[in-house]
Amino acid sequence: MAPLRILTSSDVDSILTTLSPQTALASQASVFTSFSQTSSSSPSSDIPSIQTPHRITIASEGTTTLFMPSRAPTSTTENTTACKIVAVPNGGGGEGLPASTIIMDESSGRVKALINARKLTALRNAAGSALFLSLFPTPQPPTHLLVFGTGAQALAHATLFLRLHPSIMNLTFIIRSSTPRASSLLSHLQSSFPQINIALSVHSDASSSGLNELVNQADIIVTTTSSTSPLFNSTSTSPKKGTRVILIGSYKPTMHEVDTALIKRSGIVVDSREACAREAGELIDAQLKERDMVELGEVLSETEAMKKRVLEKSGGEEGVIVFKSVGLGIQDVSIARLVLDEAEQRGIGTIIDDYD
Repeated sequence: MAPLRILTSSDVDSILTTLSPQTALASQASVFTSFSQTSSSSPSSDIPSIQTPHRITIASEGTTTLFMPSRAPTSTTENTTACKIVAVPNGGGGEGLPASTIIMDESSGRVKALINARKLTALRNAAGSALFLSLFPTPQPPTHLLVFGTGAQALAHATLFLRLHPSIMNLTFIIRSSTPRASSLLSHLQSSFPQINIALSVHSDASSSGLNELVNQADIIVTTTSSTSPLFNSTSTSPKKGTRVILIGSYKPTMHEVDTALIKRSGIVVDSREACAREAGELIDAQLKERDMVELGEVLSETEAMKKRVLEKSGGEEGVIVFKSVGLGIQDVSIARLVLDEAEQRGIGTIIDDYD
C-alpha cells in the first residue's frame, strides 16, 4: 500500500511561519531559470522536465474552477509532477481562494500528497515579485510601498516586502470602499510591523483626489486586483523616477490594472512571454510583442545581457520598470514541493497508510 500525506491549512501555516523568505525565493528562482532555459532551447530528452500545459477551466453557477497541471525540476535529482485546483467564486474572492495541490509519485503514478494551497498561491506570486525587485532594485532604498487591493495577494506581498526591505517605513493600501476585510488586514499588519506607518486610503476611481500624490510618492507599486480599467492615470500622475510597478492581479485580456501609456514607456519583465502575450490585457492593449518582453528567468540566468535590454527600454535604472505576472503552474509545483519536503522532515501532516 502507498501512503498519502495530507497537509491541512493549519499544517501549511505551521510550516510557513518558520520558512525563511530566502528559501522561498531560491525555490522560485530555480524554476523560473529552468523555464526560460527550456523555452529557449531544444528538449534534451523525449520527456521534458518542464511541462506547463495551459490551464483547464470549468464553469459552474457558483464558481470557475481552474485545473493547472505542471511538471518541473524541484531538486538536482528529481522532477515533480503536480496539479493545482483552485476555485474562483463568481462573486469575487475573499481571504484567498480555495485551492489544493496534488503531488504525484512519478515512479508509481500514485498520489503522494494532497496540500491545502490557499496561501501558497499568494506566497509564490510574492516570491516571484521579490525576485524581480532583487534584480531591478529601486535606485535608492525604498521607503514607500503602495498596494492596490487587500486580499491574500496584497497581504503576502506586503508581508514579504516588509521583511526583505527594512527601509520601507510607509505602506498604503488603496481600496474602493471600507470593508471588514480591509480593516482586518490593517490590524494584522500593524500588530506584526508596529514600526511601520500602515494606512488604508479610500479612492472610488482612478481620478479620486489624493490618489495622484500617493502614486507619485511610491517607490514600489503593487496591483492585486481584477480590474478591467486602469487603477490610476499615468499621464496625469506619472510614477516617480525609479519606481518599480508589479502587476499580478489581472489574468485575462479584458483586465487592465494600468494604462497603455505606462506600459509603452517602461521596461517590461514578465514571468512568461507566451502566457502574457495571451492573457495580460495591459500588454495586449499596448500591442507588445513577445520580443518586447524579457522573462524573469532570462535575467536570472543571463543577468547582464537581459538586464541591459530592460534598462535600455526604461531609460536606465531611474526609469520605470514593470513586472507582469499571470502565474505559472511550475511555481505551484515548486512551492508545494518545498512545503511537502519541510513537512516530511518535521513529521507534519496526516498519513493515510492504505490510500492506494
